Amino acid sequence: MNQHAWKELNNCLKFNHINIRADIKQSLIDMLIQTLEKNNLKSTYDEVLECCSLIFVNNSMRQYFITKPKILGLLIKTVFNNVLKHSNYNTVIQKKINQLFEPYKLSPVESNAVITIIESLMQIYKQLITTKDELRLTFIWNILYPMCILVDHTHIDNTNQLGIAAYKCIQQLLLGKNRSVQNKQTEESCQSMFSDLFCMLSENINTSNLQSNLLTYQFIFRTVIGTYKSDTILLDTFLRNLVNSSGKYKWEILDSFLKLLNDITLDFDNIIEGITLTEYFQNFISEILTDDVTCVQYRILTQLSYINPLLIEKNISNIINKILMKEQTVDHTNLLIAILYTSTKLRREQKFISQLLISLKQHVATKETYKANISVFFPSEFKIQLIKAISNFSNSQTIATLRTLIYYLNTDCAELLQSNTLCKNIMILKVTVELLIICFEGMQVFEYTRILSAHEKFINCLDEIGNALSLLVNKSLCLSHNKTVIIILLSAVHSLNKIQNMFTYYILKDTVPKKLLFPILDDPWQQLIQRITNFGEDNCKDIMNKLILYRLKLNISNKPIKLHGLIGDLEYFWSTILKHDIDILSLLHDKEISKVTYLFFSLTITEYINIKLLMENGCNDKLLEVLQILKKQISQEQWMQMANTISFETVLYLEILLHLPIIYFSTNVRTLIFLIVYFISKKCGKNDKVSVLCNMIFSDTQKFNVNKNNFLDLLEKTGIDLFQYIEPKLLVNQLAQNKIFSKACEFSLRNVRTYATLKNLIKSCIQCKETMCIILECMEIIKPKLDAEQKVIFKKAEKKLVKIILKSLPEHINDAFDVKCLIAVLKMTFQTGKITDTLKRLTEATLKNIFTAKEKLNNTNNDKLLQQSMQLFIIVLQHRKMFEIENMIINLWFIMLKHPHKNLIKLLLTSSELKEFCEFLRLLHDETIHILLQKKDEVVWTNIFVVWSNIMKIDMNVKRNKVRLNAINNLFETILTLDMPHRYWSELLCLSHDIISAKHLLIPDITIDLIILISLKSLDEVNISSCKDVLTICRTMMKVKTDLITDKLPNLLLLYRRTINIIVHASKSIINKFDEHRFRCYALDITKLTNVLVKLKTAMVRLAPYVIADLLLLIVEGTIPSYVKMALHESLCQLISICDQHGLAFLSRTLPTSSQEVFKVQLNTFKKFYKYSGKI
Repeated sequence: MNQHAWKELNNCLKFNHINIRADIKQSLIDMLIQTLEKNNLKSTYDEVLECCSLIFVNNSMRQYFITKPKILGLLIKTVFNNVLKHSNYNTVIQKKINQLFEPYKLSPVESNAVITIIESLMQIYKQLITTKDELRLTFIWNILYPMCILVDHTHIDNTNQLGIAAYKCIQQLLLGKNRSVQNKQTEESCQSMFSDLFCMLSENINTSNLQSNLLTYQFIFRTVIGTYKSDTILLDTFLRNLVNSSGKYKWEILDSFLKLLNDITLDFDNIIEGITLTEYFQNFISEILTDDVTCVQYRILTQLSYINPLLIEKNISNIINKILMKEQTVDHTNLLIAILYTSTKLRREQKFISQLLISLKQHVATKETYKANISVFFPSEFKIQLIKAISNFSNSQTIATLRTLIYYLNTDCAELLQSNTLCKNIMILKVTVELLIICFEGMQVFEYTRILSAHEKFINCLDEIGNALSLLVNKSLCLSHNKTVIIILLSAVHSLNKIQNMFTYYILKDTVPKKLLFPILDDPWQQLIQRITNFGEDNCKDIMNKLILYRLKLNISNKPIKLHGLIGDLEYFWSTILKHDIDILSLLHDKEISKVTYLFFSLTITEYINIKLLMENGCNDKLLEVLQILKKQISQEQWMQMANTISFETVLYLEILLHLPIIYFSTNVRTLIFLIVYFISKKCGKNDKVSVLCNMIFSDTQKFNVNKNNFLDLLEKTGIDLFQYIEPKLLVNQLAQNKIFSKACEFSLRNVRTYATLKNLIKSCIQCKETMCIILECMEIIKPKLDAEQKVIFKKAEKKLVKIILKSLPEHINDAFDVKCLIAVLKMTFQTGKITDTLKRLTEATLKNIFTAKEKLNNTNNDKLLQQSMQLFIIVLQHRKMFEIENMIINLWFIMLKHPHKNLIKLLLTSSELKEFCEFLRLLHDETIHILLQKKDEVVWTNIFVVWSNIMKIDMNVKRNKVRLNAINNLFETILTLDMPHRYWSELLCLSHDIISAKHLLIPDITIDLIILISLKSLDEVNISSCKDVLTICRTMMKVKTDLITDKLPNLLLLYRRTINIIVHASKSIINKFDEHRFRCYALDITKLTNVLVKLKTAMVRLAPYVIADLLLLIVEGTIPSYVKMALHESLCQLISICDQHGLAFLSRTLPTSSQEVFKVQLNTFKKFYKYSGKI
């Protein structure tokens, strides 16, 4: 059939009520099956799939399938297999993604067809009565495998529609009979019910590939978990039967099952065929350990360790023996971390470290191959986890671990260094030292400085370690040079030195410290230096130099020290000193410091340019001569451009200048550098590379990712007058191109003392409006630093510049720079005299042009123009009486809502009339509610509340104050009736705080009530997120508005108790250090707030017992952190201190039995530690 014929057939099948004869139905099915099996579909593929979908949807065809379940199964199997083949099932290159095979990419037509067929199959199954079992068997043998393979297993969310349909289909057809009685199901009935399933799976294991089996098994088990998650017996039964039927792919399938069981509760004592689930898993572990462990088996052991540490408890030593010397793969590392996790859960971390050494020792004694070529034995990820585990050790665990390591250092490691022959295998030494360093890095040294017994034991351990290392160093010196042994031992000594330093730093001042000696004696020390100097490599020398510095610091006296003993001298080791031991610099001799400084500056520069920089100090007289010659050269008007082929030296020297610390050079040298670079930039302007380097030197070099080292540094110190060497008319041409030249102009203008110079300067830039504006700004900046005579000539020059700039401005200003020029003219005009009518009209016209049209304001994208216009409006508002701007004020308020400017808002509020102010508040209220209802623009929402906050902070007269309070009350009342997005509450609470904290604002009772209601609603809506702001509001309310809050104290206490209740319950779910810090701050805020609250003693006497009763209920809550509980205890004692005898008696009578004992304890604590201690 061609494409047209298929389309016509599909159109016929779309009529649901069409009556098709039985023989036609069978012929149609046969034709479809034959067409799909030929697999030569090209142009008609989509139409054939649509036909298949329509057949299953058609009511008449469904009635036929109800009586022919085998034909139904055959057709579905044929369709699914054809889709698989069309998706390159047999030729696709398989890849693994998180141990799952890459899913087949189905087209929308294929995906819709498969989903439609699966859903139709479920509907047909529901309609069956007598042939349900037959269709179920057909589904198991013909449909299950291809359906599971088609599902995308990498996405298990709601977007995977095919996965959802297949999941429901397996639930209904495969598990449907069992679901209704799942709680009554027995092991035998489950086995008989699904024997056909397990039989089919066993057969397919031998005929299908790994991918097909793994995807099918995994999808079935995921559906079983979703269906029987709460029934541990059925879940266990399915798990064992599926694994037992998995044959040669047992390990891969078990691995995928265990990943699905991560968050599932299992009954490990459940018995099936006389074997518990624990024994079942342990049998797998024993089987794994009988042969070499594969990657899949690594993952299985890892998963079992996390699911239940008890499963591998008996086999930890065997597993470590098996894997310790294997290749360090990701799976190997993950298994080591999992075993560490198991040991931690079983409280056997110390034994785990011992087991590592025991296993290594056994391996060394019996094997001939070792991992001797690797620099570190343990992978870094495992070391990080081991360090974390050690950081949680108790004192006794740490001491015991150190003693274990000392034992191995004194026995196995010492025996290793008896002769050159034995020393060939140094694995036991490497691992012991590596574990020692890990132990030092993880231990909490501070814990051993507080208790005397722990202090003494720790000191003794450090002494024993030092003695052991000293013995090993002596033995190693008796053998031929072995760089690996030397590095290992020096690393151990260096780590010991660091822990000794830390211990000495944290030790209590009143404790008499036992002196911690350097572990290597003088004679071996000198031998080591000699041997490393002659034979040592870089890493050997680095560690040795660190130890040399440590020994130097041990013998610090009042005299400076010298670093002449370093291997390779300072040239080799200076960078390490600056990175890791910078405090040694304060102890050095002057010459040593000078040498380090020289190396630092010279070598950091040559790092960029790969050449040694040689600089000679020149005579100042010679420099001045050079400067005069350069002045003549630079003063020429016509520049002869050099050829494009610039010498390599020119580029090289420019790169050197780019990295030089120019700020430290003398004035003449800095001036010379500036002139040289300026000369080169003019002479070689056509060379792109030279031009870029010159601009980098002149410009802010942070843009070019090099060190901050530009001519802004060069000009920071006064005394450089570039007008002496460069004619002003040449320099001003550069002002608009580079900020550095405007900075140079500022410094040079300070030295101008004649009007003629300024006149020539103005004349040279008369054609460039931007340059004139920059010069005017420079004059304004330096004006405070001029003397009286200079101010006279500068005032004259400013007037001339203002006239020229004003004439150059257009009548209709729309450009940001023109507005900037107008601002500069206005500033100078207000300082020098009255404003002219021309300037006044131009200013008003500019503001009208920018701020009148609302359409333009809504669509404004010119941020620079807007910012400059706001600056112009600030100047105009400062002199508002001179201008007519009433028509622009409302539109300016409109801009403030989207682009708030603090200074402008303040000026607007203080200069606007009452009518304008009322109109603005109405506009602000409407815009606030509009943004709240839209729930989209967070930036505008934040900006609006910046405006509200400024309104509340400014002092106003009585009428204005009444208007703004009415406005804020209306706003709060409206907001309380609306749904507020979570992210919007913060700004509203900050505004409430600003209202409370306003110094001269008399707040009415209704505003206080509204603020409390807003705070309560925020706690209901956003919970813990608003607690910080609410606590701040409460504390400020009680401190600043004490006289107003007394009558509102019950409401305030409701807010206080609600906030504490939220904090206490939220503190139970702290998951990281950030959360811990946040809740510690909350605990401190609670204590501070209670301190303020008890100062209202007169008003609180009657209410305190009720607050105490609420806090007692929170204290008995379990699992809250100690610091939160401590804050509650402190608060309770503070409140008890203001209770009279009637209040305490009232609590004793009315508290529940569970709280009475807690109250008695708190009362006794108060009497014992607080009442007479001065804490209250």
